[in-house]
Amino acid sequence: MKISPRTLLPAILLVNPLFVMGEGAPPPLVINEIHYDEDNKTVRAEFIEIYNPTDQPVSLDGWELTGGIRYVFPQNTNIGDGAYLVIAEDPVTISTRLQHQGALGPWTGKLRNSGETVNLRDPSGEAISKVDYKLGLPPNRDG
Repeated sequence: MKISPRTLLPAILLVNPLFVMGEGAPPPLVINEIHYDEDNKTVRAEFIEIYNPTDQPVSLDGWELTGGIRYVFPQNTNIGDGAYLVIAEDPVTISTRLQHQGALGPWTGKLRNSGETVNLRDPSGEAISKVDYKLGLPPNRDG
């Protein structure tokens, strides 16, 4: 279930991930969304959403998220074909505040509000999806 950005007022990043698996080859999974810089600093509602664009489920055994945060996926974790998976700073907050059940977590570390790089790594350690995010809007590309 995809969390709707309309339910979130704080900083949220909808991602066009950098594909790092060779020219033109789409990765099996992508970091799709990063919710960071929560307005209410006392609420632990940051999350990362992963999307499986393939027509096959993917096992996340041995996969991890790295960067400012670290999360190792539990054994027997799968993401279905065409499905989204949320990894949260605090899964209970995501459940109660956003009414999204099934978020994984918590992670260790913190997403910096000023920006950083988040990597989704496969069991060999290769960065399959990599996102550099920064606070603010992208520059005007019209001129």
